[in-house]
Amino acid sequence: MTPSPSAEKTLLDSIVVDAHGHLLDLAADSGRRLHESLGGLTDVPLMRVGGVTAQLTACWMPDVRIGGPHGSRQPFRDVMRMLDYVHWELDGEAGDHVVLVRTAGDIEGAAAESKTALVLGLEGGDALRGDLGRLRALYEAGLRHVCLVHEGRNAMGVATQVWEDSTMRVYDPRVDAPGGLSSAGKRIVREMNRLGMLVDVTHMVEESFWDTLEVSTAPVIASHGNARSLRDTVRYLTDEQIRAVAETGGIICPSPFPLGPTRERPSLEMMLRHVDHMVRLVGPDHVGFGTDFLDQTGFRPAGFGDVGETPRFVEGLLELGYGDAAIRKIMGGNFLRVFRRVAG
Repeated sequence: MTPSPSAEKTLLDSIVVDAHGHLLDLAADSGRRLHESLGGLTDVPLMRVGGVTAQLTACWMPDVRIGGPHGSRQPFRDVMRMLDYVHWELDGEAGDHVVLVRTAGDIEGAAAESKTALVLGLEGGDALRGDLGRLRALYEAGLRHVCLVHEGRNAMGVATQVWEDSTMRVYDPRVDAPGGLSSAGKRIVREMNRLGMLVDVTHMVEESFWDTLEVSTAPVIASHGNARSLRDTVRYLTDEQIRAVAETGGIICPSPFPLGPTRERPSLEMMLRHVDHMVRLVGPDHVGFGTDFLDQTGFRPAGFGDVGETPRFVEGLLELGYGDAAIRKIMGGNFLRVFRRVAG
């Protein structure tokens, strides 16, 4: 699919926000400059090619105590190392190209200056270990988002995939312990509301999800993930959950990558189906997109091979009959609205 002039113009006139990517952890681990090519699916040069203004770049730093082969013994230290990397880079040449986002105005300012904006986040709050002091320290360092769980059970809640004997499997409520939000998790959510941080319910089992919505007084987001009614997996959101996120004033952001386990193939077509379903369900004011692009160069979604191909997503929305106003909301306007309400 080659983007049409109409798609290119719509993109040019829009603030575009990828609500879930991995630019930060990829860059920090690469030893390269923040603003240089990383040779994968998402980086600053590709974002500029694709017309992407901002990315919520979510550090993935699992705690070794949760299980799995990738855990860190000191996840908080390692997250701080990543944030130190960002600040070091922005004090140098990268600062001419990249902006650290603390408020919605920073995203708008980056668009006006043709710079790339990064919203710093965590995918899985394992590094917090339920400690409010750690949360505040990360906030002061620039963090503005936490996806509370990612894999297994941490100090705050339970994820939809768990480790068992070094093997990943899907959470099963028939055999696994109850998955509600812990008292520490509730304290973390309340403090995130007070500080002005995005609460992300992606990867949560339903019990933790509903507890989070009951506690949070601010809009919540699902930064990546699709609709269970189109593909039946516990890792996707039910229509009831999608409506509930919208009722908080928040947004749900489909991805071209399936969360699995599923027979879905990663593709732009799949993403468009889920976007269209959600818009029909809750309207265009509560839907965005989160690419979930990682260093998966051998696993590119068909039709949306990297973040530089974002114009193809706009073209797909135009072909579905969406007008400019709705497309601008989905591409970033909705994220900007929610982030302004939460973070200022």
